[in-house]
Amino acid sequence: MRFILCFLLALVAAPAWADWVRIDENAYTIYYIDPLSIRKNGNYRKVWGVQDLKRRDRQDGEMSRRVLWEHDCKDERSRVLAFSLHPEPMVSGKALFSDSTASTWSAVPPNTVAQTVQQTVCAR
Repeated sequence: MRFILCFLLALVAAPAWADWVRIDENAYTIYYIDPLSIRKNGNYRKVWGVQDLKRRDRQDGEMSRRVLWEHDCKDERSRVLAFSLHPEPMVSGKALFSDSTASTWSAVPPNTVAQTVQQTVCAR
């Protein structure tokens, strides 16, 4: 019984142990993905990512976000499937907020961090 409980706890915490790979950054945020989390389904890819903020958000007090993105590689669009906000860098600390309501699909603008992320994920 103890083994099963330990296994389940490890499974839940697994995204926090990910090997984050830096993809890109802008003036406000550094973006990472976990390449081992990429799941392919036809033209679609799901991937866990981290948005590490360069300054603490004044409104929510967050310093980082963990995000589950879904990318449509054919139609060059993406959406967020789930996310959580964290008070410390690299999704450390107890989540301040989380949501698993899928957003609507959005076109990925050219020459943006979002496009770099999508190109990286879709190339795998």
